[in-house]
Amino acid sequence: MEDQLSCPICLCLYRSPVLLSCGHSFCKQCIEKVLDSQQLSETPYSCPMCKLQLGPILELQKNFQLCSIVEAFMATSEGQQGESSAEEKKEVVPCDFCLDPPKPAVKTCLVCDASLCQAHLNKHNTKASNKDHVLVEVGAGAVVEERRCQEHGRLLECYCQDEGQYVCMLCSITGYHKGHSIITLKEAYDKQLGELSDIMSRLQERKRALGTALKELQKGENQLKTNTKTVTSQLQELFEEIKTQITEKEKKILSDIQSSEKEQLADITEVKKKMEQKRANTVQHLQSLQKMREQPDIFLFVK
Repeated sequence: MEDQLSCPICLCLYRSPVLLSCGHSFCKQCIEKVLDSQQLSETPYSCPMCKLQLGPILELQKNFQLCSIVEAFMATSEGQQGESSAEEKKEVVPCDFCLDPPKPAVKTCLVCDASLCQAHLNKHNTKASNKDHVLVEVGAGAVVEERRCQEHGRLLECYCQDEGQYVCMLCSITGYHKGHSIITLKEAYDKQLGELSDIMSRLQERKRALGTALKELQKGENQLKTNTKTVTSQLQELFEEIKTQITEKEKKILSDIQSSEKEQLADITEVKKKMEQKRANTVQHLQSLQKMREQPDIFLFVK
């Protein structure tokens, strides 16, 4: 992979790789040096790999994909080197029961205060008396210190109920916790496990109650949606019926208005016709009287 991601000119991993029109990639600085030398020798620009002429004007396009691949490869390589260094620095603890040469230990028993290889660990675990012994990872110094009494250096095997603290046997006999309510870690575990079980039971009961309440709420929600849908449908039908009645009433009233208008217009037309006839007769009489008035012969006028 490293060979595939190396520049053909400098033979190192690509740095700011650019892509030529022929498809070959080079470090930007490397190809710029080659092109500068070609310009000084007044030869046409060409790819140093395939010798393809590139034209008088060049635009070096950054190869973003290749750049990302190189960065990912470098990050992976650095991570692997870091892991190898960490594994090399990991301390090897010898088994306390092996004869020369001792085998590497895989677990540490806090009760026996000994580190055990896999073979001695199997023997250790087969003994019934060792069933409750505490095993930790080899080299877990912080874990070991956490499980030992800071005052007496003994394993914390007991629990003080008055102070709510881990204590060793000497603490309960001669130390600060003398006279306190002391129980073993197993008893403390069983007691707190029982309390935890009670809490979990109450939570389970609460969970069931909440589940029932949620079902009732969901039932009420569904019923509300159904009722709303039914009422909405009924109202829509009612309003459609009202709209139909209003439309029919509107049509009837408009029809009656139009019929009344026609009858009244017919009456008005008839009256207008008679009045126009009377007006014409009146005009005719006026014309006759005007002609009579203009008669200059007194005899004829009086006649």
